[in-house]
Amino acid sequence: MTALAIDLWDKRCGIAVEIDWFSLAKDIVARTSIVSAIKKYSERYKCETLVVGLPYDLYGKNLKQLEKTKKFISKLKNIFPAKKVVWFDERFTSFEADSVLKEFWIKDTRGQKDDISAQIILENYMEREK
Repeated sequence: MTALAIDLWDKRCGIAVEIDWFSLAKDIVARTSIVSAIKKYSERYKCETLVVGLPYDLYGKNLKQLEKTKKFISKLKNIFPAKKVVWFDERFTSFEADSVLKEFWIKDTRGQKDDISAQIILENYMEREK
């Protein structure tokens, strides 16, 4: 089963795809372009599953983003009825993505970590599905 992962936010979204059981960070797109980007990448890589990172907050403070993401997942199920649409807990993925970028001596990680976060979401999902 080939999957595509989405790290969804208000301004930018990260996309990662599974290629032969490897996850690959592919793109960072504007939120307004996310559905067309999902179509493009899911067709190109023949993705059967869409994995959306669900932003749980350790302290229960960011419930607004969580609700927005749940609504987006519902819309995806309507837009892509032939695909399996699932969510995956994305806690700590931004922190992990920051760490990865800092290993490469990138100091300002804003706007550069969304696709890596999506890749981490996808890796965690793939590990669970083994």
